[in-house]
Amino acid sequence: TMRAITTIKLQKSTKSELDRLKLKSESYNATIKRLISNARNSNLKAELIEAYKSMGKKDLELLKEWEQASSEVQYYG
Repeated sequence: TMRAITTIKLQKSTKSELDRLKLKSESYNATIKRLISNARNSNLKAELIEAYKSMGKKDLELLKEWEQASSEVQYYG
């Protein structure tokens, strides 16, 4: 299968920054894919942290409710 190839225009300053990020034997395509992957992983990590924080808050709320219910049961028992 033939891969579609396109040309993009970049400002010289952007290309210079890309050159600094590019690994020695890496193509520009591979560099851009690596940067995209890093950005996605970073976003995923942030989303997972927020999800776990939310789960932790819910767990604390359930624990408080459980402790309250337990103390009421012990009081009447």
